[in-house]
Amino acid sequence: MTVDDELINADRMNRKSPRERIVLAAGLGVVLAVAAATSAATATAATRTVAAPAVATSAANTASHSHWQSMGPNASGGHLAFTPAAPSRLYVLPDAGYSVFRSDDHGLTWRQPGWLGVPDANGLRLAADPRDADVVWVAATVLGTGQGHVLRSDDGAETFRSVLDSPTDITDVVVSPTGRQVFAAGTAGVYESLDQGAHWTLLPGSPGQVSRLALSGNDLFAGAGSALYLIEDALTNPQAARKLPLPGDIFVQHLSARDGLVVASQTRDGSAVVSTDNGRSWRTLTGPWGTDFVLFTALTASGEIQVQASQAAADGTSAGRNLWISPDQGRTWTPRPNAFTAVDLYTDLGSFPDRPDEEVVTGPAGTFTTRDAASYQRIGVPAVEVDALAVSDPMLVAGTTVDSYGSRAPLSEKLKTGFQDWGWTGRSPAAVGNAIGALATLPARGLLRARNAFCPDSCIALERSSDGGAHWRTLTFVGGTSRSLAVDPRHPSNVYVAASFYGFYSSTDGGKTLQQHFLPGVEGVRSVAIDPRADGSLWIGDVTGLYLSRDSGATADRVLTGEVERVAVDPEDPEHIVVVGDNLIKVSHDGGASFSDAVGFTAASYDDVAFAPDGTVFAASGDAASGPGQGLARSVDGGAHWVDVSADLPDRDVRSVLVSPDGGWLFAGTGHSGVYRLAL
Repeated sequence: MTVDDELINADRMNRKSPRERIVLAAGLGVVLAVAAATSAATATAATRTVAAPAVATSAANTASHSHWQSMGPNASGGHLAFTPAAPSRLYVLPDAGYSVFRSDDHGLTWRQPGWLGVPDANGLRLAADPRDADVVWVAATVLGTGQGHVLRSDDGAETFRSVLDSPTDITDVVVSPTGRQVFAAGTAGVYESLDQGAHWTLLPGSPGQVSRLALSGNDLFAGAGSALYLIEDALTNPQAARKLPLPGDIFVQHLSARDGLVVASQTRDGSAVVSTDNGRSWRTLTGPWGTDFVLFTALTASGEIQVQASQAAADGTSAGRNLWISPDQGRTWTPRPNAFTAVDLYTDLGSFPDRPDEEVVTGPAGTFTTRDAASYQRIGVPAVEVDALAVSDPMLVAGTTVDSYGSRAPLSEKLKTGFQDWGWTGRSPAAVGNAIGALATLPARGLLRARNAFCPDSCIALERSSDGGAHWRTLTFVGGTSRSLAVDPRHPSNVYVAASFYGFYSSTDGGKTLQQHFLPGVEGVRSVAIDPRADGSLWIGDVTGLYLSRDSGATADRVLTGEVERVAVDPEDPEHIVVVGDNLIKVSHDGGASFSDAVGFTAASYDDVAFAPDGTVFAASGDAASGPGQGLARSVDGGAHWVDVSADLPDRDVRSVLVSPDGGWLFAGTGHSGVYRLAL
């Protein structure tokens, strides 16, 4: 499961919805357990690309003045579902669990996400009907309530409806080879539907606390609590669940079964078991990794066992990780060390029905294909959170929760097939300590970014790129987390960094050294912006209000109260200022001496605001504890009146907004599905 490092920071956690906080916190222990070998303070981190992907065919640009277009980047993994009814189709339920993405061309292009449709539902697993390619099932739980659902789509994951409402969690779903029978796992036990979800019954004698299901022939395996059960003849005459004789307790997190071979494992303590006789007898799954931590197990379409393990070093001071493959039920093993470098920790694997010799695997930062577990190609999926946007060289750069990515494609009038993947270096970024909170452009094609890392506590790595984001050099580390950077255009060596509960930082040497500032009344700095009216003049957006400093942050006066998230200064009129925040949009035309309330905006949490070259203003609203995001609002009168421009935007959780320097494109960085663009 992917988890951005900002979840450790109380400020970022408080801004997320309750659903997000629970989802992220649930996965943190697993991520930290496998991240020990990854340094969060990497001095050099490469942006995944500096050019649009090279592809063979062209597709006409479909963006218009009324249509939002998904642009990527492909930087997310999740859980997979395939169907023989459409052999080139792939469904992905991203780790965040809010929506389902679909590709009909082996992952070359991706449709806009289909949202689950049940408020606060978090999808955990999915399955596709083998006879009807448009029928998709999702096991979902409304976190924080204990309620569960089986959701069904009949239109290829464009829309979903609940067909099973359970008072307890639903954690997994599997479909029979005919598509007629559906099984769902949950706290109450195993549910069965014999009519494609119209009616459900709880199988007699099924165990409670079921976490995972796997069909093998006519039999159904169910992982429950600290045990594994077998329901024989599940497709014809289900028998009472029988507890299997495992060599020790195991809370099943990964479960695969095929042709009598069954493997199960848990990441909690790194244990794994295997049976070669359909569950009658079991042994601990061992191999060259010895008794160390098993992180992931699965069976491939060809029946190979794949194991990812963490191996202790001889001196006990560090850890190595490796993927091991066995074609003979665990008797011999072959290492594939490049798997962790390319993908990091696997979360799922499978194969297209028409490409059984090609594996599809998912990790924290992407969905990949491989034929040998040695070389990989990324194919998706654009489900990443984008907290920062910038244009450089000329390229759109997106700061996400797993790295920064750059591509020229979003600025192109015509797009090639596959444009949603912004290129890949062959190395997966670190899953933890690699969230990009802020970007800022520098003269002569330079970029700065604030990477929210661990040192070992939460800290900001201020990094610089001189090649449009292709490579990054760390300048310094300071405490805190950041979502805002400001560079004085008149004096580019003067840099300011918002640092949440750590105040803010200033630099006079381009970020090589930073001086920390704590000001009276300032409690949580969210934003910094240059006031171009005088040298050393700086706007500071804080949870307590908006402050103006005239001496580079040494002192400041509060000019506005309220929870301020972002402040923007009109590039054509420094007296014109627009401030957004929690249920807040305010406008000043006298340099902050007075502010007026905007008219027509929806009460929500606003994360970002940006000016277009013609003076149009755009405000972005993201999900927060106070309610769901409202998308993007536009003002053509300097911020006095606002109208919604996101009716066609699939993801209304908008975290960042940017207008291209030529005024031709509006970009929205969303919380769950990457970047979208709209022609202006």
